[in-house]
Amino acid sequence: MESFLKLPILNKNYGKILHITDTHLFSDDNSSLLGVNSNASFLSVINEIERSNKKFDLIVASGDFVQDGSKKAYARFAKQINKFNTPCVWLAGNHDNYTYMQDVFANYQLADNKIVQLGSKWLIVLLNSQVVGQAYGFLPESELDFLHNVLTEYSSRNVLVFLHHHPINSGCHWLDQHILKNRDQLEKIIQKHFNIKGIGWGHIHQKQDYVWHHCKAFATPSTCFQFKPECYDFQLSSEDAPGWREITLNTDGSIESDVYRLTDNQFLPDVSQNGY
Repeated sequence: MESFLKLPILNKNYGKILHITDTHLFSDDNSSLLGVNSNASFLSVINEIERSNKKFDLIVASGDFVQDGSKKAYARFAKQINKFNTPCVWLAGNHDNYTYMQDVFANYQLADNKIVQLGSKWLIVLLNSQVVGQAYGFLPESELDFLHNVLTEYSSRNVLVFLHHHPINSGCHWLDQHILKNRDQLEKIIQKHFNIKGIGWGHIHQKQDYVWHHCKAFATPSTCFQFKPECYDFQLSSEDAPGWREITLNTDGSIESDVYRLTDNQFLPDVSQNGY
């Protein structure tokens, strides 16, 4: 079994998680992606969260950290996250270099743990759905077995799972070609284990919320550009601002979450683009 990161919770009645995803950072501050300076939008998100003065027990970062593949961009992410003085766990997205992530994040004490014990009631489990060189996701047998074993061994604990790729159709045809390809195997595990209470992901640059069998399921917006919902072909949203998700884990096993966005959004994408 993987080693645990064991964390207390600040309030005995619940745990608070900050979910950040799809930052797409560059080493160069002047670089942009689809018309958005993703370094600047990420910094604006961090500053907005800081200004709220909210306290979190854990930060979960769910992939696509950098766009240019550079160690400097990974370090940029880590430096900003360390401002919160809060434990942060992470997983790889399709754009990520896992070796670089391990090397850089270790220098900034971002934990390389796949299981977090949060208080006395909850486990947070991270799954690696990355397929190197591909945009779609896939959970190998090792990851599925790992999840099944955790859910079985800790059946008295509530479990919240994170991965990068979406296991539920997004409603965008072009995005759903890059879905978690073996989502049916994940679904079978969810159907069997009632202690899994929620599952979250990034990848699709959209806010979405579902009830999937007995658990909550949700997608969190990107900290840079957003994809337009319900589109057959690639389209960017000119209406949805960069965002993040705040999650509350209650001791009774229920989950509450809300998406927040930049209120003064100056990061409008170039909607004439047809891909990236």
